[in-house]
Amino acid sequence: MERVYKLYSSLGESEERKTRAEIDLSALRHNYRLLRGIVTAEDPNVRMIAVVKAEAYGHGAPACVSVLLDEGCDFFAVSCIDEAEAVRRVCNEKQKEADILILGYTQPSLAYRIAEYRLIQTLLSESYALLLNNAATASGVTVRAHVAVDTGMNRIGIPAHGEEELSAAVATVLRLRSLSGIQIEGMFTHFARADEEAGGEGDRFTELQAQRYEALRHALEERNAAIPFHHLCNSAAAVRRPQSRANGVRLGILLFGARPSEQILLPLRPVLKLKTVISHLHRLLPGESVSYGGDFTSNTQRLIATLPIGYADGFLRAYSGASVTVETQNGPRVCPIVGRICMDQCMIDVTDTGAREGDTVTFFGNTPEELSAYANRAQTVDYECLCLLSSRVPRLYYDQEVHKEIYP
Repeated sequence: MERVYKLYSSLGESEERKTRAEIDLSALRHNYRLLRGIVTAEDPNVRMIAVVKAEAYGHGAPACVSVLLDEGCDFFAVSCIDEAEAVRRVCNEKQKEADILILGYTQPSLAYRIAEYRLIQTLLSESYALLLNNAATASGVTVRAHVAVDTGMNRIGIPAHGEEELSAAVATVLRLRSLSGIQIEGMFTHFARADEEAGGEGDRFTELQAQRYEALRHALEERNAAIPFHHLCNSAAAVRRPQSRANGVRLGILLFGARPSEQILLPLRPVLKLKTVISHLHRLLPGESVSYGGDFTSNTQRLIATLPIGYADGFLRAYSGASVTVETQNGPRVCPIVGRICMDQCMIDVTDTGAREGDTVTFFGNTPEELSAYANRAQTVDYECLCLLSSRVPRLYYDQEVHKEIYP
C-alpha cells in the first residue's frame, strides 16, 4: 500500500499563526436549537440528522460533533467511511451512541469495517448493493443500510422518475430486502432545487420529486414491504417544506450559520469567523500598481496594508474587490481588497482609516450576509467558501456559553 501524506500534517498546532478561523461553538448550539424548534414544531418525533461531512463544512468535525452530541443530536451524516469512523470515535469518547450514515461510496470490501463501527451505508444502486452484500456475507457480518432513490437529482440512487421506473424501483427494493448481508433500515432522496425562489420552477420541481418518492414509498407499503425510516429534506427543504420532513431531516449548512440561498432568512449565527492581522503597511505612490498584473492602479497616494492570507489558505483569487473589516484605533473600518490575491498574501486599501500593523482584520463571520457576499463575488456558494479553507488555517475554538476557550 502506498504511503499516505496529509497536507500540512508536518506543521505544529501553533496558536501563533495570525491567520485563523475562530469557531464559536455557542453559535452552533444556538443554530441547532433554533432549527430543532422549527423542525419539530409539528411533530416532535422528527429526527435531526446533522450533516458533518468535509470536516463539518470546514469547521472541524470533532469539536462540532461533540457539541451536537451534548445538544441531544443522535444522528449524523458524512460522505465517506473515514469521516464516519472519526465521528464514531468522538461518540465513544463522549460515551454516547448515535446513528452515522455514509452518504457516498464505500468500497464493498470494507463491509466488515462498516459493521465494526456500527455505521449505516447508502445503497447507491442495485449492482453496488450486490457487491456490498457479497463482501458482508463473506466476512460474516450484516451491514445496516439506507436506500438512495433518484427522483430527479440524477446523481446516485435507484431511478424513480416515472411509472415505468417506479415499477422497476419497487422490484429492485424488494430484491434488496432479501439480501442476507444487508439490513435495510431507511430510504431517502435528495432535493435538487429546494433552495430556489418560492413559487418558481424550483418549487414545482421539488414537489415533483416529493411526489415521485411518495409513490415509491406507498407502492412498497402496498406490498407489505414498508421501510421504517424516511428522509427527504436537506437544509432548505427542512425549513420550507414541513410536509416533507417525514421521519428525519438532513441539516448541513444552516447548522453553521450560513445559508443555502437568499431564500432562507433565519436568525442564525455564523459559527466561523475568518481573521488575520495587518502584517505590513506601505505608501502606494500615484501611478503605481498593486500585485500581479497591475490590475489595481491609483492616481492618488494610498496607504496599502498587506495581509498574510492567500489562495493557498483557500482564500480565492476571485475574492479580489471584496470588503474586509479592520479593527483600527478609530473603531472598525470597512476596506476593499485591492490587486490580485497571491498564494500567501493579499492587500487592502486602508487610506485614512488609522490602521496600524497588528490590527485585526475580519473577512467574514459577523453576519451570514458577509460570507454570501464573498460567494457571490466568486460566483459560487457559501458551502464552497467554507469547505475550501485549507488545513493551513488553524481552527481555534471557544464556547461563550460555557465561558471557556478550547484549542485543538
